[in-house]
Amino acid sequence: MVHSRKFEREGKRRPFRNLFAFLFPVLALLAASVAAAESTAVKKTRVTVFQPAVPGGPSRSGECWTDSIAVSRSDVWRCMVGNEIYDPCFSNPGLAGAVICDANPAEGSAGFILKLTKPLPEPSSKGPAYPRPWLVKLADGTTCEIQTGTIALVAGLEVPYGCSDSQECGEKGCPHMAGLTDKFQRGQVWMADKVTFKSSKTGLQLISRTPVAVRAVWK
Repeated sequence: MVHSRKFEREGKRRPFRNLFAFLFPVLALLAASVAAAESTAVKKTRVTVFQPAVPGGPSRSGECWTDSIAVSRSDVWRCMVGNEIYDPCFSNPGLAGAVICDANPAEGSAGFILKLTKPLPEPSSKGPAYPRPWLVKLADGTTCEIQTGTIALVAGLEVPYGCSDSQECGEKGCPHMAGLTDKFQRGQVWMADKVTFKSSKTGLQLISRTPVAVRAVWK
C-alpha cells in the first residue's frame, strides 16, 4: 500500500518534469526569435549630430570650465550651476554668452539656457574623427547614455553607458543594472554590446551579454 502511494506521487511529478523539459528549449528559442526580430526590424540606424533648439522658460546662471566628457565635440561643454554639474551643454549660433544645458532628444527634453558668468574656455581639441555616441536608442526600446563619472567594470568589460532598464539600487545592493560597452559595430545597422549585471559583496557580477540592434544614435 505504501509502495503504491509512492508510485502514485512519483507518477504525478513526472508530467511536470517532462513539461518543463519540453518548454525550456521552446522558451529559449522564442527569446532568440524575439531578439532576431528586433534586429531585423531596424533597417538603418539613424545617426544625428545633435544641436538643440533654443528653449523657452527661465534661464539659469553658471560657468563652463572644460570640454564635455559626454559629447566629443569642440562646441560642447561641461558646466556648473551652483553645486550641480551639467554635461553636455551646447553652444548655439543664436546665443551670445550662453549655452543650452539638460537637453535630451531621446526624452524630448528641451533643456534650459545657461547664462555664462565667465567666458567659455578654449576647447582642448577638435575631437576624434569618429566620436563615440552620447545617446543610443536600442531596438529593444531602451535608451542608453554615456556616463561621465566612474565607469563600471564587469567581468573585465568596461561598461561606460547606463541604460534605462536598470533597476533602482536598494539596501541590499543593485539587483539588475544594464549598460553598453563602447564596442559598437558600425554599419547601415549599428550593433551594440549590451550587458546586464548586479552588485555583490565581491563586486559587479555579469548576468548576460547580448548583441542588440541600434535604432538611433545622437552624438
